[in-house]
Amino acid sequence: MFYRIWGHDLTDNIRRVWFLKSETFKSEFKNCPIVYIPYLNGTLTIDKQPSLKRLLEILEVDVDKLRPITQPTQFDKIILPDGCFSAPYNKIKGFTAEYREMIERVRNFALKNRTPNSAKKLYLFHGKRGQIGEERLAEYFKTKGYDIILPENLSLDEQLNLLINAESFAATIGSLSHNSIFLREDTETILIPRAENKFTFYQEILNQIHPLNVKYIDSSLSIFTRTIIHTGFCYIISDQLKRFFCDKFDGYEEGDFKIFLQYVKNFTDKGHGVYQQAISYYKPILEDFIAQLKRRGDLIAAYDMPLDWEKFQPSFFSYQTHVHRKGWSSWLKGNAISNDINQQFDIQAIKINFPGHKVYYSVYFNDKEGWSEEVSNGEPAGTTGKSKSIYGIKIRLDESGAKEFDILYRVYTFDGNRTPWAKNGEVIYSHGQKLNAIQIKLETKT
Repeated sequence: MFYRIWGHDLTDNIRRVWFLKSETFKSEFKNCPIVYIPYLNGTLTIDKQPSLKRLLEILEVDVDKLRPITQPTQFDKIILPDGCFSAPYNKIKGFTAEYREMIERVRNFALKNRTPNSAKKLYLFHGKRGQIGEERLAEYFKTKGYDIILPENLSLDEQLNLLINAESFAATIGSLSHNSIFLREDTETILIPRAENKFTFYQEILNQIHPLNVKYIDSSLSIFTRTIIHTGFCYIISDQLKRFFCDKFDGYEEGDFKIFLQYVKNFTDKGHGVYQQAISYYKPILEDFIAQLKRRGDLIAAYDMPLDWEKFQPSFFSYQTHVHRKGWSSWLKGNAISNDINQQFDIQAIKINFPGHKVYYSVYFNDKEGWSEEVSNGEPAGTTGKSKSIYGIKIRLDESGAKEFDILYRVYTFDGNRTPWAKNGEVIYSHGQKLNAIQIKLETKT
């Protein structure tokens, strides 16, 4: 599959191409058709991806011989070369000598065709709607002498020439940061994580292709659910970023507050909840940031934020579980399975939220301790930090909620089984098996 994302072009899309330069291919398979699956149901062929096409040409692939598979097709035999760059689902993360050799070929091409330019410091600008605050981030880098580059406005050859001439390179982590593999060795490389110090699987590996002077600077307050994280990140001008450039930090500025409120408003209006791991990671920064923001009541009013906006509670029926070694999950909508049932991490606590109604719930610890105290909307039932599993649950709605809905729930256990649905306060026991996940849903009464 040839994805349409540049970062995947540099990793997944070329990871089998090495074979086309091998002696085995030349001697045994050179007359075979070379096939690939285009993205978007077969519509996004290579001729519609100019940067990928040019990358393959630089790697000396005869792109005219590449045959897109756009309908069910049968062959007597299919030769699938090993990938020289490990995909995210592989157990071993890394790359082979063949991958490094391909990247070196591209760098050598850029060096051979290098022409002088005045842009010595580059900030690669994402420019997408989901990057809330990145425009301001780019402007800050501009004040430090960086040229702001929109790669999609340039051919691949033009991009490579900029990269091979660069003395300093900056980007938020993602497809754009992957271009660091084309820099000269020891080039200063400034990478800004999108959310709670998350370094993508790909970037961790790409940083090892050749020596770079890599610096990570946290300048994000991206705190919302990671299942939607690709649709929105929040960037501010952080204390860390200013200290890196030896600027005095006198507190956050109005622009930071506006960006954050825009970001929060965007997701709370849609009913999304925060990612608890992000809240934990950003806690000291977030507390200070919100304390300063609360002094700007005019801004809060201008964005029409609710009185308890800083709690970021979702507006729909939702729940989250606290899982051993992982912490709190994100808030999930009804009928979602709370955790990955292929991984055995036991549930230790749960929170359930149902705005407009009351939902009451309790968890079962063991025969000695019995049931936890019954709690309601958003309160935790169970324990955290005590490595204490739960083995049962019961959930009920208040009188007004019960007139409109039935609440159904079931659990998934470590032995690979799941219980039948229980509803409206009925007890579920797992019969000594730790809970691996829980699923809850509402059904409207007719």
